[in-house]
Amino acid sequence: MTRRWLPASLTAQVLLLMLGSLILAQVVSIQIYQTERSETLGLVNSRFAMLRLISVVRLLSDTPPELHREILRASRSESLMLRLQADPLLPEERNPRYEQRLRAELNYPQERGIFISVETPDGIGAVRPLRQHFERLHGRPPIRDIRLYGAIELMDGQWLTFSSLADKEPPAWSSRAIISLLLLAAVLAVITTWILRRVTRPLQQLTAQAEQFGRGQTTEPISECGPREVRETLAAFNRMQARLDRFVQDRTQMLAAISHDLRTPLTSLRLRSEFLPDGEDKQKMQETMARMEEMLRATLAFARDDQLAEPSRSIDLDSLLQSLVDDYQDEGAAVNYHAVGQLPYMCHPDMLRRVLQNLIDNALHYAGSADITLSRAPGELYIRIRDHGPGIPEADLEQVFQPFVRLDGARNTESGSVGLGLSIARTLIHRHGGELRLHNHPQGGLEACIQLPE
Repeated sequence: MTRRWLPASLTAQVLLLMLGSLILAQVVSIQIYQTERSETLGLVNSRFAMLRLISVVRLLSDTPPELHREILRASRSESLMLRLQADPLLPEERNPRYEQRLRAELNYPQERGIFISVETPDGIGAVRPLRQHFERLHGRPPIRDIRLYGAIELMDGQWLTFSSLADKEPPAWSSRAIISLLLLAAVLAVITTWILRRVTRPLQQLTAQAEQFGRGQTTEPISECGPREVRETLAAFNRMQARLDRFVQDRTQMLAAISHDLRTPLTSLRLRSEFLPDGEDKQKMQETMARMEEMLRATLAFARDDQLAEPSRSIDLDSLLQSLVDDYQDEGAAVNYHAVGQLPYMCHPDMLRRVLQNLIDNALHYAGSADITLSRAPGELYIRIRDHGPGIPEADLEQVFQPFVRLDGARNTESGSVGLGLSIARTLIHRHGGELRLHNHPQGGLEACIQLPE
């Protein structure tokens, strides 16, 4: 089930997924870059600080004490703080590897003190003591993370105290990074939208074609374009449409042929019945043959109408109903219509008019009056034809749509009715993509409801 916060269209969903993935990948990449950069800079700064310390210690050892302050002032930098003091600085966590390396570079004996602590990028090291030492040593808090600090004993007994700082890292989400991300997202959005529209345009044509085909409109095969999967889908739909058209035409032609061919033997039987002696058997045979002829006539009429394939066109549905009602009222029939105003609709006008006539004739025949209403709902139209007769038992409301079914016990029928009217009416409504239903009105009578897609 699609979540409510997701957009409805495929293009919007893919764009949302693509942009979300891009932002997530960018955040993860920046985080990985920051971590790698921090580790690399920490290692480089530590090595650079060790080389500077070796040079400073050698220089201090080879110069008189009165020049030491000038040497320290010249050797200090933003990333390396140096100071001479009488007492050594003893780190809480010492790094033997750095101490041994520095002792080997300076050729210091073991009795000469070297104390070094290193704060590694993974957080090992006394961070709080480092910051407290820096504030105590330099009188201000560090503006960058401390990486290395400690003390080295000089030849004259003084201690060289040092603190190495990491380079100040630029912010991860600078204005330049944000602009680059926005430009990349815009380019990807444009390209993705173009690709998705190219893919979904044939699918939109398929939707429109299927809707028209469902309404019984004559449609041309869809142009098979787009990616291979879409082309295969469109080709399958075109084949299905052609097969359905051929199937319906073959069945209709077969029905018309059978109905037409049956008229010849039926006529022969009628002629032979004329030579029978008068009596009840002859009368019943002729009545049966008359009903059979009426069935064949109705079947042939339906087949001929279906083969004509009336084209669909836009009409004013309100005007169609009004003109139909005017014709009945001119003949003195009790037909009422509640007009709703102009309402354009694409349909097969003659087919729809035939359905309405059938339903109105039924209402007039079985109840003597008909009330017609036209209403509109989102995406649907409703035409209701109600009479004030006895209605139909609930169990038989669907059965009356079966061909050649007549409910003589429920609604009085007269000779000549073959039970094809409602079946043909529902078939024609189905060709419009709609539905025809019957139900007993709560206030009495039977109501036929035609539901049409807008």
